[in-house]
Amino acid sequence: MNNIEHYREFIKEVLHNYYKVSDKSIEQLITNAKIRHLEKGKLLLSVGERARHIYFLFQGSVVSCYLNNEGKLYHKNIFLEGNIVGSIVSLLNNQPSNFSLETIEKSILIEINYSKYKQLINENIDFKNFYISYLERNWVIDKEKREIDIILKEAKDRYIDFIRTHPDIENRIALQYIASHLGITPTQLSRIRKKMK
Repeated sequence: MNNIEHYREFIKEVLHNYYKVSDKSIEQLITNAKIRHLEKGKLLLSVGERARHIYFLFQGSVVSCYLNNEGKLYHKNIFLEGNIVGSIVSLLNNQPSNFSLETIEKSILIEINYSKYKQLINENIDFKNFYISYLERNWVIDKEKREIDIILKEAKDRYIDFIRTHPDIENRIALQYIASHLGITPTQLSRIRKKMK
């Protein structure tokens, strides 16, 4: 399924999840998109590389990860089907990314050049409204909730919330990614899971 037309309804659904974008704007987006099929363990973006694209994740999963000052690998986010994937700060500032993006399952992504994407936003009010809604929900509301949860919620409660939101996640990806995403160690996650059983 390399034909972008096969992904039209998916793209429309992702966009409409934030704002009802016109068919004309969707057509413009599709015209500037291409399909990427990647095996597990492939890099979309390396640390220090300038991001040039955003991706709509059709199938699979991607993690963003970076090394802290002690050399410990930290998984910042897990992206699943329907998510928009990219290093937004790198894209906005045209600077090297502080983290990498790697597939942790065989994945299909719809790739859009960021400069074309920004052009669509600047030329189409409905796309601009989508973009504002996307940023507000993901980079303000959800980000704040996650930060508050890490401080105020017990690790067990964060884990329960995560698996309720993504019921099949433990059968798909390694627990180390889930643990890191939740801000705990794999050992802590293992203890939580044992107690729950």
